[in-house]
Amino acid sequence: MDQFELCQKEHINPFALSKQYLLVVTFVKSNSKNFQAALLWARSAKIFENLEIEKETIYCCAFDKTAEQAGMAGVFLNYIENWNGKQIYINGRIHSGSIYDLLGVLDCYQKSQSCPNPKSHCCFVSDDIFLWHGSRPTFEISLDLAGKKKETSSAKKFVMPCINFRHHRIEKETYLGNWNEQIAALAVKQNIDWCPSFDIENFRQYE
Repeated sequence: MDQFELCQKEHINPFALSKQYLLVVTFVKSNSKNFQAALLWARSAKIFENLEIEKETIYCCAFDKTAEQAGMAGVFLNYIENWNGKQIYINGRIHSGSIYDLLGVLDCYQKSQSCPNPKSHCCFVSDDIFLWHGSRPTFEISLDLAGKKKETSSAKKFVMPCINFRHHRIEKETYLGNWNEQIAALAVKQNIDWCPSFDIENFRQYE
């Protein structure tokens, strides 16, 4: 019986909790010298439960979607990074990447919450958001003739909802889904869809 099944037995569903909270971690006792310190930070989470099942204690903590709780989660994750017997849940799924990735999102989220307007931190404007399947020119020559008005670029600009998309693009054609759906899928691929500051509604054509 794995940790999820044990939690289910006690009516605690970490998958469901991770859709309501910032992130959820289940773990067992470790021989690490830092276990007590880590346990202290786990207890600082919005929800903390310890389940006594078959002579084994399963701990479950869920951190709330606030900058303060994100900071606490970051400290806790640093302690348990190399532990066995832990599972991390984000946005309804088990996190399959590294803790380093999670720490990056937590840090970015905290910074966004330090700004008067989080969108000023998260979003950026770009005219290069689409994948290019043809051959690109290796260089361009631009001539500015005296008395001739420069032509402005006809490329459309878009507001992108996350600074982490700067080096990622989507398909202009919609056979893989509309633009919003592709942006949402990109967020999942980059493991940032669980960030409370990420809002797909911020994606729009720049006017």
